[in-house]
Amino acid sequence: MRSFRLLVAVLVTLGVSTPAGAQFKKLKDAVKKSAEPTPAAASSAAPADNGVVVVTPEVVDRLLAARKAGEAEREKAAKEDTPYGRFLRAKDAYADAKAKCSKAQMKWGQRPGDDKLVDRYSVLVDQALAAQQKGNMVEYENKMYEALALIDPSCAVKEPQQPENFYDMQRAVDERANKARKEATGLTDRELGMTDDRVIAILNKTEPPGGASASEKSAIKAKESELKSIYGFRDPEVERAAKPAPAPEPAAATVNAQPSAGASALNECMMKNIQAHEEEIKALGDRGSAAQDAGNTALMMAIADTIMRIQTAGCNK
Repeated sequence: MRSFRLLVAVLVTLGVSTPAGAQFKKLKDAVKKSAEPTPAAASSAAPADNGVVVVTPEVVDRLLAARKAGEAEREKAAKEDTPYGRFLRAKDAYADAKAKCSKAQMKWGQRPGDDKLVDRYSVLVDQALAAQQKGNMVEYENKMYEALALIDPSCAVKEPQQPENFYDMQRAVDERANKARKEATGLTDRELGMTDDRVIAILNKTEPPGGASASEKSAIKAKESELKSIYGFRDPEVERAAKPAPAPEPAAATVNAQPSAGASALNECMMKNIQAHEEEIKALGDRGSAAQDAGNTALMMAIADTIMRIQTAGCNK
């Protein structure tokens, strides 16, 4: 049970924050009262040292309020002028830029006046390639990002580097959110853990330790959808409805077994270029893979364009 509560603690730190615990004295009284058997809930009563909280409508409301309080605490941390806050904001800005860049790439070369930009793009890529051949990778990246900016300024936005102690900072924010949660509910960590276990069991339609009274099940049923959202439950029906229908299989292409003379010449020319620039292509391929792993689609596509230029140089005459 302890390990299960630790798992739940990770989930519930997604919600919680502020009002003073003194305002929720009734919840404390509920903890004490729940330790005494009563005719209405004898099956769910527990020894005094277990500190079981009876799940009443008020307890449910406090759990929901706690989530909002925790979210407010996390949002506050994200807006603060700290390495943690600055990184989260930069990460969001990069995600927005990446989406904008993808749209711009789809229209690249189709807008009025793009011809001049495409020519400028080619010059910058050639300069980047020259720098790469000299082993100057700093200049290579600078020129590549300068070229990408011609497609759209968003394409030149670099992915922010995560601070080395980011997870320590994240844990500190988790502690802030959990503290806010306790203040919002008026319960201790132990009481919260047992209450969470109890709510999750009832949501799963299983019996918590000692059983659950009809009134507890009714209190949870009244706010079931909101509670499931707090504890990370997912509705299979909603997920199935959200999934797009599978795309139809593409029609099989008719393959010409005898390539044309022009195609053979092009292939021979490209193979010669690949052999002559094997090391350069390999180095660019490694950098392209690194860009792909980092999620930098714009840079990956630009590097792929550079490799294609090397492979086809002089082959289209």
